[in-house]
Amino acid sequence: MIKVSQKKSLDDTITTLILSPDRSLDWDGNKRVIWSLGGICIGIAMAFTIIAGAWVMLPFAGLEVLTLSLALYYVSWKLSYRHVIIISNKQLIIEKGVYRPRGKWVWQKQATRLITTPPKHDWEAQSLQLINDDEQVNIGNFLSQSDANELIAFFKSEILVTQSF
Repeated sequence: MIKVSQKKSLDDTITTLILSPDRSLDWDGNKRVIWSLGGICIGIAMAFTIIAGAWVMLPFAGLEVLTLSLALYYVSWKLSYRHVIIISNKQLIIEKGVYRPRGKWVWQKQATRLITTPPKHDWEAQSLQLINDDEQVNIGNFLSQSDANELIAFFKSEILVTQSF
């Protein structure tokens, strides 16, 4: 998913691109799923405990809800990864991370280029690399084909875009 925002001042235009993976639910939606499935699971275990005296089901129901919670938290955390690209008239800033930037690159815009590599399979997106002098940074490796094409089209108006084979 790509979010684009622009801020214009008298002498400069700052464009911010936020690249993030597509996800079906955010953490609040996942919590609702955990609460609803947990309530059903614990409710069934309580009913069997009261009716049949099968108290052994309660710890396993709790373990099931805990495992579901941990799995959904892990997936939500992995899908919170972002690439933030800030483009001004003179600079290009790249930040990568979850919750906060873990890596940051500040480059001159005129010395930066985007290299695209075609996908190996039809269902994959193109590989995108920003290169400046001796450094290179892979961006958007989690994007879909349409998002990658949209990003390439945006960069064609900003910097030099080349294709490698």
